[in-house]
Amino acid sequence: MRRLAYRARATLAALTFALTLAACKREPDFNERYEAASAKVTQTAREIDDRIAATGVPEPDAPDGPGE
Repeated sequence: MRRLAYRARATLAALTFALTLAACKREPDFNERYEAASAKVTQTAREIDDRIAATGVPEPDAPDGPGE
């Protein structure tokens, strides 16, 4: 009976340790966050361009920058 209790405690400890390791994920570094944000912005821009193109409305002549 003691052997079974020991085995159960050892199994519980191993499961707890494994779950703790699985729950601890590494935070993304700056480059990973930048790449993810850049990909999201690019995708959003494509979606906006596709919606505009689907309207069939010609784009007005927009100035190249502020004050022009």
